[in-house]
Amino acid sequence: MAKLYVFGIGGTGSRVIRSLTMLLASGIDTGFDIVPILIDPDGAGGDLNRTTKLLREYQDLYTAGAGHKPNKYFKNKITTLGDIITEKGGGAKVFDGFRFELDGVQNDKFKDFIDFNSLDRNNKNLAKLLFSEKNLDADLDVGFKGNPNIGSVVLNQFTKSEVFQSFADTFEANDRIFIISSIFGGTGAAGFPLLVKNLRKANIEGKHYEYLKNSKIGAITVQPYFKVKQNDNSEIDSHGFITKTKAALHYYSKNISGNNSVNHLYYIGDAADNTYENNEGGKNQQNDAHFIELSSALAIIDFAHTDDTYLQTTNGKAIKPKFKEFGINGDNNLSFGNLYGASQNLLKQNLIEYFYFNLFTNNYLKDWLKAPFAKEYEPVIDQNFLYQGFYKTLTAFNSSFRVWIAELSRNSIAFSPFSVNPVVNQENKITDFSLGSNNIFTLVRDTPEKKNLNPFASNNDELFVSFLNKAAKATGNAPDAPKRFLEIFSQATTAVVNKKLI
Repeated sequence: MAKLYVFGIGGTGSRVIRSLTMLLASGIDTGFDIVPILIDPDGAGGDLNRTTKLLREYQDLYTAGAGHKPNKYFKNKITTLGDIITEKGGGAKVFDGFRFELDGVQNDKFKDFIDFNSLDRNNKNLAKLLFSEKNLDADLDVGFKGNPNIGSVVLNQFTKSEVFQSFADTFEANDRIFIISSIFGGTGAAGFPLLVKNLRKANIEGKHYEYLKNSKIGAITVQPYFKVKQNDNSEIDSHGFITKTKAALHYYSKNISGNNSVNHLYYIGDAADNTYENNEGGKNQQNDAHFIELSSALAIIDFAHTDDTYLQTTNGKAIKPKFKEFGINGDNNLSFGNLYGASQNLLKQNLIEYFYFNLFTNNYLKDWLKAPFAKEYEPVIDQNFLYQGFYKTLTAFNSSFRVWIAELSRNSIAFSPFSVNPVVNQENKITDFSLGSNNIFTLVRDTPEKKNLNPFASNNDELFVSFLNKAAKATGNAPDAPKRFLEIFSQATTAVVNKKLI
């Protein structure tokens, strides 16, 4: 299958790919194998590591049984560049994971990276003109702290790396590229134009890549959508976000949109009423999921679903490039009803179904292991199954899904299509959600339960089990437990949601 390489630059890139992974888990299909490449100097970043963990779990679930066609969940393959190289008979992996590790940023200052002390007098004076003393003394191991002038120098090594060469070697005619970056920080604002320039140039270590030069490129540039608390000891100050955005947009107007570098460019942002803790990097830089990131993930899916005829490129220039924005119909507390047609149709059924799948496996499954769906077909779904690697991984992923849903609901703008309440720990981090109703069929906002013609029909988990039993009977035995489990739950969840809600 053709590949969609998704470059996630900086913390925003990681957070958008987190939302994309949740959407793919729910059953949304792009029609491409997704190849995430995360570019972030902050290897200890909370957002980065949370996303890489989620991607690994998704891969394990896909491999265990979700790739089986009748299964709805986890059906869109996610792979790594290293795996693609191996599949094509390449040598040793140069990129064994999702994150590209930048050399020379660990425990180094910027002046060490550019070897400032070894420069002659004239070049030292030039460097001082281009970079302030604070720039030169900046620690690189937590990112560029809103300084794209530093980022552009450091990130330039990515396009000269063996990883980038391997990416170009594996890129094929029907593959596509999507780039996620923020415009108001340092990593994304610097990395986006640099990456696009090198993609369209397509000359890497003396080799020319025609497929890459004329590739179909989509990108989303994320404008400010949050603020950080004022901290005089921090180099990050959200008062400068708008100024940086204006400067970057002016540059992009000449060097990105102005010269037809990308086929589809998506713009998104918010009034930035939401305020986060001021963390310059590291494990504490882990923001709540935001509707802007979910919308940005929808842009990736929109690009993947766009027909080739609208993405033509000649001599490294996009023919008739498109520029898109995202709109909503509502205020700061959104549900499915506040989305316009295409977005609502894509999200509603899939997220509701995965929500109920998650809910049943988390709250009810252990009580129904003697039901026909669990014990009358092979392999059985019993206590041993619940302790196997597949189900443990599914439980971990589903826990992350619940946290993601709860984070979206307490953020500003809040996206809360389900009636749930965030559960928080002492550090005010969300760990789960609690239900806003005892009747699970009233948990979807703006979507009333259908009137049931049978006054004795089962409610809640009993109805779900009845559809699981029907699905198990139709499916029969399966090659292994994960495949059977996901297949019957895919069928049953769809049937329950269609009967009671949609």
